[in-house]
Amino acid sequence: MSDLLVEKRGRVSVLTINRPESLNALSVSLLTELTEAIADFTRDPAQRVAIITGAGAKAFSAGADLKEMAKNVASGHRLPVSAQPDIAGIGDSEKPTIAAINGLAVAAGLELSLCCDIRICSNNAWFGVLEVKRGILAGVAVNVLPRLMPMGAVMDLMLSGDRLSADDAFRLGLVQKVTTPQDLMDEAMRKADMIASNSPTAVWGTKMVLKYWRNALLAEQHAYYQAVAHRVLLSGDVHEGPRAFAENREPRFSNGWPDPLARN
Repeated sequence: MSDLLVEKRGRVSVLTINRPESLNALSVSLLTELTEAIADFTRDPAQRVAIITGAGAKAFSAGADLKEMAKNVASGHRLPVSAQPDIAGIGDSEKPTIAAINGLAVAAGLELSLCCDIRICSNNAWFGVLEVKRGILAGVAVNVLPRLMPMGAVMDLMLSGDRLSADDAFRLGLVQKVTTPQDLMDEAMRKADMIASNSPTAVWGTKMVLKYWRNALLAEQHAYYQAVAHRVLLSGDVHEGPRAFAENREPRFSNGWPDPLARN
C-alpha cells in the first residue's frame, strides 16, 4: 500500500500519511509522493481545499525518518539543510491547506503542519521541535514558528526540545481548534467545506495578501539560516544524532566545532 493515501471528497482533497508503523515518519519517497500530490491538488480546478493528516491514532508525523537519514548521511548524501522554508510545496500552494493533527507532531512533522494555513488538533496531540536533540538546526520551524507564536514561547520550545500540549498550542496560537480524536476529521472537513463554499477567487486573493504579510523578509531570514546551518554542520553532531537514534543510544555530542586557526 502507498505511503500516501489521496482521497477527493467533493471539493476537498484528503492526503493521509500512511506509515503508522513508524509514527508516520517522513521518508524521502513519501515526501516525493506528497510533493506530487500537492502539485496535483494545486492544478486541479475542482479541488479547493486540502486536508493533510496521518494514519492511525498515535501520530500526525514523528518527523524525518532518522534511520533513513543516518544511512544517507553515512553514505555521503546531502546533509539536512532546508532548501526553503517549506515542505513538499504546501506553503507555496495558492489554495488553502488544513493540518488535521491526530497525535504527536514533532520535528519535521510539526514543520509539515506549519506549512499549512490552518491547524486543527485532537486533544491527545502534542508538539515538539526536537532537532536540537539530534544535532540538527530545524529549517522550517526556525523561520516560520516565530511568525506564529510569541518569541519567548518559541525560544523555550526550540532550545529545550520540550513538549507543547494541545491546550498550550491553542493558547499560544499554534493551532486554531482542539477537538476530540473522534471528531477531528469531521471538524477539519467542516472547516474545509466552509472555505470551499466561498468565492475561490476571493479566497485566493485573501490568502495571497495574508501570506505576503506573514512571509515578509522570509527569504532574507532563510538565507541567514542557511549560513548558520552550514556552520552548525561543522560540529559533526548532525552525523552523531541520527546515528545514535538508529543505534538506540544517547548521542555523544561534540563541544562545538573545530577552530580553523588552532595549531596542531
